[in-house]
Formats: sequence, structure tokens, C-alpha cells
Amino acid sequence: MVEVPAGEGETDGEARGEPELIVMSDTPACEKTASGRVRVVGSVATPECLSAFASLPVADACDVVEFRLDAFPGSVGEVRDAMALNPVDSLVTARDSREGGMNSLGWSPRRAILMALVEDAQFVDIEIENLSALREVAELARENGAKVVASFHDFHGMPALDSLRARRDDAAAAGADIVKFAVTPKTTADLASLASLLEEASPVPLSLMGMGPLGRVSRLLCGQLGSVLNYGYLDAATVPGQWPA
Repeated sequence: MVEVPAGEGETDGEARGEPELIVMSDTPACEKTASGRVRVVGSVATPECLSAFASLPVADACDVVEFRLDAFPGSVGEVRDAMALNPVDSLVTARDSREGGMNSLGWSPRRAILMALVEDAQFVDIEIENLSALREVAELARENGAKVVASFHDFHGMPALDSLRARRDDAAAAGADIVKFAVTPKTTADLASLASLLEEASPVPLSLMGMGPLGRVSRLLCGQLGSVLNYGYLDAATVPGQWPA
């Protein structure tokens, strides 16, 4: 990946206290497959980035913007305004801290902020184990033509392939449109396992990525092999091993 330098001294955005958007449009992770199914997702994960959203060249950086609602749970109105300005698709996510979320949000506030915004989104991300508890959110998403991304995160290692296959199949049976796995590969064998999962038949499209020291190389690999949603950040990384969008 090639980082676009900001130049010497303060940029205009830095002088105003705005986050700098780093565009990585000439990298392999940003290339599309012949089917056009592979997309780059840029995450808005700080209140500062949300406040500066209108001034960011989002369309040059990504195909989908993820609004991490757990980063600013009290800013539903501001998020709705940003989504209205968003020139690409919107994805809404609200995670608990145990799922990598930025605040300890209970079921009630998570459900409330998702229900308030999912009608304006094209994608909603729900942890696989929460699909039942947040069934109303998924149903409202589908009623409005949005896709449900069912996700699973392992911040410590790489689960066995059979375990990932079982989670994928359970999510598909529950109605997920896309299944997302973010795991922590430790070896080249783990990277090969991610590749094999993408290359085998699947009941739903997959979004696969790694975190940690091998996170960046895993994201390039999975993007090239057809991972349908490939996550980067617009202002600050949400997990170790993430590229800028």
C-alpha cells in the first residue's frame, strides 16, 4: 500500500483540529473483482471524524462507510446527518466492549441506537451470537432493503476451520446476507486457512480479515481472494493490523 503524504508542517485539517483522511486507492485491497462484489469499507470511529465527516473526500477512499455507533452512542442525530451526506453506502455497527466495542453498552441502548438508524443504512453489522437478541434490528433492516452482516471476532487467535464453518452455516441459516470473520492469525498456516475458507463453496458471501502483526498482509490476501467487505479506517484504526481505507 502507498500512503499519500500530507506534506511538511500542518495540513489545513490539522490546523482546524480535523482528522486527516489517508486515501489508499492504488493498493491491491482497493481493486474490484470482475463481479464488482468486493468493496472497501472505511470506518468512522471517533467523534472528531464524525464531526468532520462533511469535509472528508469519502467517495475517493471507500465504497461503504461504517459508522461505529459504540464510539459515539449519544450522537444519533449527528450520525443521521452524516449518513444523509454520505455519497456511498452506510453500514451501522454498535458493539459491546467484549466484542471490541468502545463503550460498555447494554442491550437496551445498543438496540435503541441501531433501531434509530438502521432504516437509513444499507448494511447493519450484528455479532453472530447476538442475532437472536437483536432480531428486531435485523428484521427492520431487511424490511428496508439493507443487508445483515453477521460477524465474529477472535482477538486472541485463529479458530479451527471447522469452528468457523459451523458459525458461518449457523449465521446463514439465521438469515445473514454476509458473514464476517475477524480473527488473529499467528502463522502462515493460519493465513492459508483464511484463504482456503474463501476459496471453498459458501452459502453466503464472506468478509474475512486478520488482526495483529499479520493483520495487514491477511487483509491484502483476503481482498484479492474475494472477501466482499474489506475494512480500513478513515481517521484511526479500530483494531491492530488495519490499513487506512
